[in-house]
Amino acid sequence: MSPAPLVLFLAGLARAAAPPPAEAAPAAPPPGPTAIQAGLVLQVDDRAAALATAVSLARAEQGWFARLSDDAVALRVPVAAAPALVDRLDDLGVVVERSFSREDLGPTRVDLTSRIAAREAVLARYFAVLSTAGPDAVVSVEREITRAVSELEGLQGRLRVLDDRAAYAVIDVGFRYRDRTPPRRTGDSPFPFLERLNVADLLADFAAGRPGARSHCSPVAPAGFAPFRPAGRFQAASPDDVVYRVQAVPNKPAADLAFWEEALRTRMEGAGYRVVGASRVDAGGVPGAVLELGAVNGTQDQAYLVALFVVGRRIVVVEATGERGRFAARREAVLAALGGIRF
Repeated sequence: MSPAPLVLFLAGLARAAAPPPAEAAPAAPPPGPTAIQAGLVLQVDDRAAALATAVSLARAEQGWFARLSDDAVALRVPVAAAPALVDRLDDLGVVVERSFSREDLGPTRVDLTSRIAAREAVLARYFAVLSTAGPDAVVSVEREITRAVSELEGLQGRLRVLDDRAAYAVIDVGFRYRDRTPPRRTGDSPFPFLERLNVADLLADFAAGRPGARSHCSPVAPAGFAPFRPAGRFQAASPDDVVYRVQAVPNKPAADLAFWEEALRTRMEGAGYRVVGASRVDAGGVPGAVLELGAVNGTQDQAYLVALFVVGRRIVVVEATGERGRFAARREAVLAALGGIRF
């Protein structure tokens, strides 16, 4: 084959390898594989222990760590196991940052596989030309074969990376030391009863047998708690040391529930408590505000719940606290007891 016809033939092959015009492309490729990328930043007491636990959790899901340092780890796990694993990793500490994203890889994979097929077809034609090419054309054909092989290997490498992303999710976890400073007993509230609300005093009162003020209502103990009702006062405790107390204070200055809810949040945040959640509860038609808090108590993490009900000239205050894990197991029972109070 002379050089001039060879050039025309190679140009024809290049046109055959080019992607089809936009109007000939399928309107919408079917949904394909999905990649998952997640990220967590956790405050923990022991970074080494948290790192070891994270790696162990990944291995239990047939995963591994791709990168590991003193304060971070990149985990690879099967995509199907990633969402549940991220939830379990949340429990290793206090979540500072959290991200979770999914990417549909289907269109990209369809494009890559079609481009690979086109390059393979062109390469097969080049080899067919090579078998019949004359001495003057061999060098040109071999050069085109080398270029086509390089392009094909690049596309195949991209496809392998894509399939790997579709098979294994990436979860990046960073660890920071957690501040172990306990909250102050008092904040900056001008309202005395709010200043008396704190984990340390509540636990000290239970330890000393001090039941607090009268409740001026009809409380019920959370399921699984033993109640104690000395002279119109009410408190209860569970076998695993979660405590619950109800008492009433004057609604002074007279204000509505929204006012006291905001004042409570301001006082607790000012004293160093971490707000975990806020909600409303209904107790026999009387609305209440619930604030759930986190605090450091010695070597353990403490959950602290405070609920307020404004009933005429009184505010009924409910407190409950316990080690975070134990309280979590009792939380629904505590919330149910709030709804069972009658005024």
